[in-house]
Amino acid sequence: RKQNSTKAEQVFAEVAKVIGQYPVDFRGARILTGTEEGSFGWITINYLLETLIKFSFAEKWEHPQDMEVFGALDLGGASTQITFQPGVTVEDRNTSVFFRLYGTNYSLYSHSYLCYGQTQALKMLLAALHQDSPTAEISHPCYPRGYQENVTVAELYDSPCVRAPSTASPALVLTVTGTGDPGGCSTAVQKLFNFSCGAQGPCGFNGVYQPPVRGQFFAFSGFYHTLRFLNLTGGQSLSSVNASIREFCARTWVKVQKLFPKTNRTQLRDTCAASSYILTLLLQGYKFNQKTWPNIHFIRQVANVDVGWTLGYMLNLTNMIPSEPPSGAVELQRSSWIAATVLLAIMLILTFCLLTVMCCQTNSSGYERL
Repeated sequence: RKQNSTKAEQVFAEVAKVIGQYPVDFRGARILTGTEEGSFGWITINYLLETLIKFSFAEKWEHPQDMEVFGALDLGGASTQITFQPGVTVEDRNTSVFFRLYGTNYSLYSHSYLCYGQTQALKMLLAALHQDSPTAEISHPCYPRGYQENVTVAELYDSPCVRAPSTASPALVLTVTGTGDPGGCSTAVQKLFNFSCGAQGPCGFNGVYQPPVRGQFFAFSGFYHTLRFLNLTGGQSLSSVNASIREFCARTWVKVQKLFPKTNRTQLRDTCAASSYILTLLLQGYKFNQKTWPNIHFIRQVANVDVGWTLGYMLNLTNMIPSEPPSGAVELQRSSWIAATVLLAIMLILTFCLLTVMCCQTNSSGYERL
């Protein structure tokens, strides 16, 4: 946890350095914490699904009865978040989030793993393969067989999430060759995690406390985009998802390019590694299993709105989700609507008649003068 905090400080320092180069007034701007990002994503989903509050047939706002809130799974480039309402009391205060929304209390579990976003995780994977290789030749089991590229040590270790060996020369050119090995890819990805919980009790990974997952989850951002490319967002079984990913990972670079001629090179190269990473993160990291896998729904939008933390943040910032329920809406009676409609129609007819008379008078006076 201390190491992650140090990495976060390094990232923030770089961001502040870049921001300082531009004459922009960042009044009120700040960097969200990982927990806030996860919590606002949770608010976005449940707000759009109307699990927090909805307008009932009794013509008033009320909390939906017997409706469970949804959990949120977010995968960005630098971090990943899990937020849900557990069935037990959250024991770790650092992962506990409390909301009172529309008069209802919500005690949530939320945690953000810095450096375990998709982009940084794949960078950590390549760095780990490099450090396990005694030469400048790196065999990458997650890259398609026949793929090859050159990368310098400086390019490989250009992130706070990976630490370069002291003996490595920044200018050294490394040759990365894909071997297309699904089993080897899965093994290499698993080495990025520490799944041991020790005496702390239930945990996710790297010793971070996490109660057992509970309820339905919406997985978005990187989770959706990676699996959508493989057509695996339609509620397929876990065995089917596993088989499809292994099949893709075993293909050659030539075959992959023929099947997806319009897809850019980087996405084709990284799809096997990214999808294998997602499976490992969900199953062994967040502790989903064969029974709870169907509870994960991979989505991009809810109610035609892109899912992410931004809507939840704006709702919170503008106080559009109050802590207490809003007062009931006032609805006009049917007779009032009819009367208002008739009155409006009469006013429009009178206005039209008045304009017609004025036009006729203007034309008549002009003719007399002529």
